[in-house]
Formats: sequence, C-alpha cells, structure tokens
Amino acid sequence: MHGLRDLQQDFLTSVFNEEKNDLAQHLIGTESERAWRADIYRNNTFSNLRSTLESTYPVIVKLVGVEFFRHAAQEYISQYPSASGDLHLFGEAFGAFLATFPPVEQLPYLPDVARLEWLCHKAYFAADHTPLALDRLMQVPPVRYVDLQFKLNPACALFESAFPVDRIWQINQDHYTGEQSVDLSSGGATALVTRPMYRVTVSTMARSEWCALQALSTGLAFAAACDVALRIDPEFNLVAALHRWVNDTILVDFSLAT
Repeated sequence: MHGLRDLQQDFLTSVFNEEKNDLAQHLIGTESERAWRADIYRNNTFSNLRSTLESTYPVIVKLVGVEFFRHAAQEYISQYPSASGDLHLFGEAFGAFLATFPPVEQLPYLPDVARLEWLCHKAYFAADHTPLALDRLMQVPPVRYVDLQFKLNPACALFESAFPVDRIWQINQDHYTGEQSVDLSSGGATALVTRPMYRVTVSTMARSEWCALQALSTGLAFAAACDVALRIDPEFNLVAALHRWVNDTILVDFSLAT
C-alpha cells in the first residue's frame, strides 16, 4: 500500500522526470488518459517555474532572448526542482547552472549576471529593518570605536565579478537611455545592491570602499576594516564612508567585539 508520502514522492518524480511516470498508476482512466493527466500537471508546473525564472532574471532574458532562455530554464528546472512552496526561493542556483551549461560557454560573464540578478531579487523581498540607532552609537566611548562590529541591512548585498557586470546590468534596465556599449576588457566590478524606497539599485563602488564594507559584513571590527581599506587606498576616508553607510541605511546595527 502506498501512503501519502509515497504518493507525493511519486507525484514529484513524475512531474520533474517524464521518463518516470509513477503518478499515472494513481490516476483513474485509461493508460493514455492517465498519461495525459500527468502531462497536464507537468506542463503547468514547468510553465509556472519558467515564468518565475523569467521574472527573476529579466536581464538574462534580454541578453539571450526569450526562446533560448526558456530552453535553459527547462533544463534548470529538471536539474534543480523546486524544493519549496514559496516561488520567491526558486532559482538561487541559476548562476551556477549557467556556469556549466554548454550552450552559453561563449558568454563567460553570463553566470555572474545571474548571480547579481539573484542578489537583486533577494534584496527586493528582504525584510525591512529599522535604521541604526544613532543614540546608542553615540554612547560608545571613542576608545572603543576600533571594536565596533556592524550588521548590514538585509536588503543590501555586496557583489564582485571579474567582468563589468554592474555595467551590463545598468544598460539592460527598462528605463536606461544612456550609452549602450560594454567593454568586457575594461575590468571587473565591485558593487553594492541596495533597496532604497523599495527600488533595487546596483551601485558601483571603489574597491577600497567595497573591501572595507565587505570586511565589516564578515564581522571584522572597525579597525580591521580600516586596515583593509587603507592597504588598497592610503587616502581612503573610512570615517566619512561610515557616516554615509549609516545615513543610507546600509549599516543597521552594531555590537562591540569582546
């Protein structure tokens, strides 16, 4: 006898693997009718997941075209079936998938574009967070500033690539009207994803500032982050950057290293 768990597993196997149509045995009707009904579930599932990927990766769609994207999405869905009822969580591994997908091997920047788009997707749906409590920060004795550890806003993310992916993302936004060209040999990208006023933005950052913020995001204390930035740019003003990060709600909480 099949229990509910077995039935559900047969359903999933049938939906995502057409060669294993175990669901048909649980459906009524003739053999052809059962196969037809299973195909309805499969087609609807793949269609919904493809639509989810298209809405999550609009820049990739623009770069490769709708038909090619749907072919890639079909392969991705087969290899990475949805593991959650929340479609906002589906598609995280698309960048890793593209990195091993032979048809796009001539587009080496494409996986990083997907990684950036996933960070934008996460930022858009991230939980709200209150600004950093400046009254608490002002109570920290100056001698302890070196020990400050900061927390990034959940709606922020740091991104790095060997390609100018920030530029690729910018020129493929719906309302972009500037220069369309991208020089792939121009160097890599260090950027910050933010969500001011519920609109996701990708801001290019100088490497010194990016590395300082990256250091803080990993739990390094303020003094250690200063050292990281100053090794890259001896003129970098981390105090001014800290004020900007607080004002822009990039840093939203802090503690003191023990």
